[in-house]
Amino acid sequence: MILGRYLKDYLGPWSIVTTRLVIGGGIFLILLIKSGELKKVREVSDWRTIILLAITGVVAFQSLIYYGLRLTTSTNGGLINSLTPLLTAIAVAVYFKEKLTYQHWLAAVVTILGLAFILSEGQLSNLLLLEFNLGDLLILAAVLSWVGYSLIAKVAMQQLSPLLITSLGVIISLIVVAPLGLIETLYVHPPVFTLNSVLAVLFISIGPTVLSLLFWNKGVHLIGPARASLFLNTVPVYIIAINALFLDIMPEQYQLMGMLLIFAGSFYAGFKSPKPR
Repeated sequence: MILGRYLKDYLGPWSIVTTRLVIGGGIFLILLIKSGELKKVREVSDWRTIILLAITGVVAFQSLIYYGLRLTTSTNGGLINSLTPLLTAIAVAVYFKEKLTYQHWLAAVVTILGLAFILSEGQLSNLLLLEFNLGDLLILAAVLSWVGYSLIAKVAMQQLSPLLITSLGVIISLIVVAPLGLIETLYVHPPVFTLNSVLAVLFISIGPTVLSLLFWNKGVHLIGPARASLFLNTVPVYIIAINALFLDIMPEQYQLMGMLLIFAGSFYAGFKSPKPR
């Protein structure tokens, strides 16, 4: 989030996505070769599901996030992102016919309350003063796209490994993204390269593109999309921590309270084992 917003003055949205996918795709290809899973590509029969993963989790989600951050505030974006656990839980209940326990709903409420407490600066009534625009709608569309990605990934990983699914999703996305990135670079937003912008792109290409996607799919495989989605609300907590460590911006009391609520709800859902049927 932080580096993506920083890069808006140096690269266009499609250029950022293309660059991170080229680097990330190369890393995934090496991982597939080293693990011996490259041979398993021949066993993939349901390519439609893999293509849907690429569209929802990589192409749509990333492009909508980058465009949305250019048109809205991080406050609005964070608030809209807090809907992810609730929307995921509803989608899981409808699609997989799973009955969610009261522990899950309690955790969702606590994490959303904690995030709202941070965004409203300790006064929940401030949320009524927020104004929403086109950027907010793009962030909301990105959230819905991520919900779809999590559900599709859960189904796909019943037959394929998280590494293979994530790798194929990233590599296939290049077919769609690369032409758009090239057009944007040549005619719309020529890139401006500095040492910091290059380092930022490298971090995004290795961190969010490879490690985050891989860890996320592995987590969804282990605990399911509904419980996993609760941890997305910890993102503002990490932003506050980064500001404190690197920018010497210490958190306020209301931020600490919100952080406690978010971590309490997220880890309660993460460690609370569902009752066996």
